[in-house]
This record gives sequence, structure tokens and C-alpha cells, in this order.
Amino acid sequence: MNTRKKKALKALTVFLAFSFAQIYVQAGLPNPAPVPGAPQNAITARLITKNNQPITVNGNALGTGGSILTGATIETPDQFGATIDLGSAGTITLEPGTKIQIDFDENGNVRVKVIKGCAVANKSENVLPGEMEIYTDQASEKTDKNRHHMGFCAAPNGGLSPFTPAAGISGTELGLIGGGIAGGGIIIVAVSRGGNPSPAQ
Repeated sequence: MNTRKKKALKALTVFLAFSFAQIYVQAGLPNPAPVPGAPQNAITARLITKNNQPITVNGNALGTGGSILTGATIETPDQFGATIDLGSAGTITLEPGTKIQIDFDENGNVRVKVIKGCAVANKSENVLPGEMEIYTDQASEKTDKNRHHMGFCAAPNGGLSPFTPAAGISGTELGLIGGGIAGGGIIIVAVSRGGNPSPAQ
């Protein structure tokens, strides 16, 4: 074999060795990590009850500070109500003796199905674009740009009837202490039993 052929064979051997080395290196590298998507503004729903007394959430007892997940079924006893603080979306207040199912998303859309009792929706203004809805199988009411506060009770015919504190279940009275939410403030709700006291004569 002449020198020229030896050089060509040597060059080919080096080239093949280099090519195989590159294949092995590429095969041994880990797959690149997927790029995470943009974080969503997830709503955290928090429960507030009178004196931290527990209510029923998905069949379990839960008191003030407990987290509420979308899709939860919530029931208050006849003695006191509760508030669901939805942060920048607003609040949902439940009268005593109320049972609901609540669904919400990161855009501030909140849907409350009233199975029994009464619910009051307070939407935070100009924070999230979504709307709040109180509904039954027969009727639906929603907040809009002109209505940020509404309250309804499940009617015997399956529809909705307007809620007023004077028409509360078991003669209860709902008092709202504190202000609305502007970017995550806290609503404090006090519920007392009994009718309005007569004014002093």
C-alpha cells in the first residue's frame, strides 16, 4: 500500500471515530427541560366563620382560615353563617342553614349554586374581569358593571328570590363589619341570632 492510500485510510478512520464519538455524546446528554408557561393568577379562597366555629365543606368540618377549592360543596348550620373570601375576586357570604356548590377560576368568574338557603355576592370592582353568578337549576342572576352586590335565596319553586336580612333563615341577622376588598383585603363577618331589637322608647 502506497503512502497516499495510507494517509487517506488514516484520515477516514479519524473521521469515522470522531463521528461516532459525537453520536455517543449527543445520546448521553439529558433532554432539555420544558419551558414553564406563564404563571396564572390563581384565586385562593379562604373561609371565615363566627368565632372560628366549623362548618361543613365536602362533608368535613372546616373553620376560619381553611382553604376552599373550586367545586366544593359548603353547608352552614342553622346557628350561624360564613364568608368565603375570594381575594381579589370578592366575597360570598352564606346565611345560616345554607348549602351551596362554588366554582371559580383565575379570571374572577365565581359561580354559586344555591341548593338551599341564601347567598350574598360582593364582587371587587375593577380588579378581575370575571363576574359572579348565583343560580339554581331554574334561575340565574349575575353581577355586571352596574351591579357588584347581590343576594338571593333558593325559592320553593326552584327559582331565586331576593335576599334581605329581614328575611333571613331562623330570624338571623347578617351584619357586615369592615370594608370591601381592593387587592386582597379581609372581610370580617359577624352573624348574630335573633331579630332586630326594638328601638328604645
